[in-house]
Amino acid sequence: MERTEAITGHINEGYTCKGDHIILGSAIFEGEAIPGAYVKVPLKTMDRHELISGATGTGKTKSLQIISEHLSEKGFRYF
Repeated sequence: MERTEAITGHINEGYTCKGDHIILGSAIFEGEAIPGAYVKVPLKTMDRHELISGATGTGKTKSLQIISEHLSEKGFRYF
């Protein structure tokens, strides 16, 4: 089995969601995004406290933008 196929299977198994979810992005291996290896978060968990941390320039603001856009598309209300 090719390495990326093994990673895809592992990611998909670990991020299996029952019900509606949002996709945060794709897994990355050796600097390349792996098609089909999506990181998913169930909508039912998005009403809890979340933490996004990191150094300057690591994508915190972009992550929040992506999460907000996906939640808005799903009709999820937030303030």
